[in-house]
Amino acid sequence: MQSEHPNDHIEIKPIKWQTAQPLLTSGIILKQLLVVLAIPVACLFVFLLFLAFVEGQLTPSLVGQYFLLALLLLGGLIFLAAIGTLIIYGNKYEYQFIVDDKGVNTATVGKTKRKNAVVNSLLLLTGRPGAAGAGLLAASRQVERVNWQDVDQFAADPAQLEIQLKRGSHVKMLIRCTPENYQAVVERVERAIKEY
Repeated sequence: MQSEHPNDHIEIKPIKWQTAQPLLTSGIILKQLLVVLAIPVACLFVFLLFLAFVEGQLTPSLVGQYFLLALLLLGGLIFLAAIGTLIIYGNKYEYQFIVDDKGVNTATVGKTKRKNAVVNSLLLLTGRPGAAGAGLLAASRQVERVNWQDVDQFAADPAQLEIQLKRGSHVKMLIRCTPENYQAVVERVERAIKEY
């Protein structure tokens, strides 16, 4: 028997799976890493230019030197982040995803969860407020949820088996699928966004 109201919500069985997200070969993760590392380098670059301006020593040559220094610093940070990612995580981050009629849950699982606990504990034990804050923030994001009403569009990448859940241009969550469930998850996401 069909519902009299076409917009009535019908609960559908959740899709649940575990997968390993490659960190250094995912386009969205690389873009986010670049932004995270580029922002402090850009702030440092602007600060150095400001100091040179205040001291009356700002010249085109100095701007070029500071720009080169910023590029070298950014390159060094990217290199260290890549090496750290390979050493600690082996270029994969293990997740569990649950896509249901209300939204998407994700949680770190397996070796990734254990490694995160060790890294976050070490950050807390450093006694430095910045490192401790980073450890607490990372620990609080081991389990996340995005509700469908907080998503207005998505971008699917079948080559990477990835689906980006977005609100405007902001990526709310990156879903990594398996070859077996990719199409089913895309269809579920598309339907859910239309319903909400």
